Amino acid sequence: MQHSPHRRLLGRGLAYAALALAAFLSFAPILWIGLTALKTQREALASPPIWRFVPQWQNFVEAWNSNDFSRSFLVTTSVSFLSVAITLIIAIPAGYALARYRRTWLTGMDIGFLIVRLLPEILFVTPLYVLYQAYGLFDTQIGIALAFQIFNLPYCIWLLRQFIAEVPVEIDEAALLDGARHWTLIWRIIVPIIVPGIVTAAILSFIAIWTNLLLPLTLTYNETPMVATTIANFQGYGSFNLPTMAAAAVISLLPQLLFFIFAQRYIVKGLTAGAVKG
Repeated sequence: MQHSPHRRLLGRGLAYAALALAAFLSFAPILWIGLTALKTQREALASPPIWRFVPQWQNFVEAWNSNDFSRSFLVTTSVSFLSVAITLIIAIPAGYALARYRRTWLTGMDIGFLIVRLLPEILFVTPLYVLYQAYGLFDTQIGIALAFQIFNLPYCIWLLRQFIAEVPVEIDEAALLDGARHWTLIWRIIVPIIVPGIVTAAILSFIAIWTNLLLPLTLTYNETPMVATTIANFQGYGSFNLPTMAAAAVISLLPQLLFFIFAQRYIVKGLTAGAVKG
């Protein structure tokens, strides 16, 4: 049964309206934070909200120079790249093993990775705190970078396993017949093919690190300040500067936004390149 043009047009219009509503609901909090970052304290706390105001661009300078935010920004960037590098170095060969070898215990590990990723962070906080205090990892960049592996590593292994499973086994067989070793096969042949998966895993890991509050709040202090905890500390006892906090939040969004824009282009390029051309 064919639908009339008017019904198809109505259905398309409703679909676009739903997408527009979803986009608005998704971006509304970011827009609100951005507007708050450009207001004075009085304007930010006004009720009903003030929509016409003179932008206060100095709020961003104040946020950058306040509460050691600039240092925490650099430390968080360093920790994020270090942690993502550790995750990918381990996740790529682990994902290859899960995708290529059929063993009962490997299947159990595959399911176990997802279960660990779904567990609440609070379960790991106390054991990690005790271990880190005992072994000198508390309030160190390597310590917090390793702590993020609890959640990022299982998910990235599972994600990359899916991408590697899409690569024809014939590629492995041809490389091994030519004398390549498994490590050479993984890093020189498989990795270039699954670049979209690697970039996706890196993005998700980076965002998870940058926005996490509980682990930095528990495992760091003065030596390794993280952006999330620094922004939370903008609020003092009985008072807080809402525009400055909002400006700091906007600044903290920039690396994620730039990383995502770059990676999105890279993913599209990677997906248009076929592994095997028929």
